[in-house]
Amino acid sequence: MSDAPETRPCPDCASPVRAANQSFCDGCGAFLRWDAPAATTREEPEETTTPLPAVPPERETERETPDRAPEPVREAPHAPEPPAPHHPPAPSPDTVARSLLVPVPEDRPSEPAVASPVLPARPEAARPAVRAAEAATPVPGGTPCPACSLANAPGRHFCRFCATPMVPERLSTAEGPYAGRRPGLARDRSRWIVRALIAAGVAAVVVGGVLGGPPAARAVQDHFATRVPVHPVSWTASHSAPNQEPKLAGDGYSNTWWGTGYAGDSEGQYLEAAFAEPTDLLSLLITPGSSKNTTQADGQATPRTFDLVVKDASGEIRVSHHRINDGGTQRVDLRVRDALSVRLVLRTAWRADPRKQVAVAELEFFGRSVT
Repeated sequence: MSDAPETRPCPDCASPVRAANQSFCDGCGAFLRWDAPAATTREEPEETTTPLPAVPPERETERETPDRAPEPVREAPHAPEPPAPHHPPAPSPDTVARSLLVPVPEDRPSEPAVASPVLPARPEAARPAVRAAEAATPVPGGTPCPACSLANAPGRHFCRFCATPMVPERLSTAEGPYAGRRPGLARDRSRWIVRALIAAGVAAVVVGGVLGGPPAARAVQDHFATRVPVHPVSWTASHSAPNQEPKLAGDGYSNTWWGTGYAGDSEGQYLEAAFAEPTDLLSLLITPGSSKNTTQADGQATPRTFDLVVKDASGEIRVSHHRINDGGTQRVDLRVRDALSVRLVLRTAWRADPRKQVAVAELEFFGRSVT
């Protein structure tokens, strides 16, 4: 037994391990190659135990066989009772973790080195290749460059050596700007002409109003004044048809109307509206006929030409002549200051007929706004 190889206990089950280069325990299969063999041998505490009898040679041979697990030693006859078996200390968590690892063979090929991660880079555009400047040969009979005096072929706009314009920028050509030269901005002079004309018209109106006196100034004011409806307080007429009173021409409805009561054009008949106080009149709206739809077969005749007689607060009477179309509401400019009454005198009529009378559906007056 003195020639037996040096043994060391297993760190998990304390079974003897004889081979120095053994990787796994024969008893529990734990991995034994974590440390060097010389460093794994640990000293057991000395114990005072009764020596066991010698093991028969055949048992020793069986225990040396690595393919079989060690068997417990049988007691010899008439041998004293052996002491209680020695229980190894509980394995540490590190030892348990080591037993779960899979061993790696020593002759495993080395893994290739993995490149460390890097940030993505922006693609860099290819730089232009630099070439050496070639000596330019002058062209016989060419146009010399104003900068480098190198002769260029006729018709070139830039020097082929220094890229200087061959034609000065201040010179204009009939063919227009050449390639590579931005043309000048074309100014739109027409809009300035229109603006000048508008400014001149406004100035003429203002100057005319100032130099022309109050009538001209009033005409300018009347043109830009805000119009508001003016309602008469009374309506009178030279003659009326039954149930066709003069006030029906100012009731605000186009399906009611004033009729002269006479057949034909009713020349000389009138309709008059009076106001409660002097009023500045600018225009009036007249709706001729018995309704807006004067194309009806039973429609009455409509005024064609008439006179407007306006009486103002000073007692002055102003007469104006007007002509309108057949049917539809139409505007008539008046522009009278301090008017007290307006009389519409009929002269001729559209669609005059012995069975029809001249009718006026609505007559509306508009004056200057007080604001």
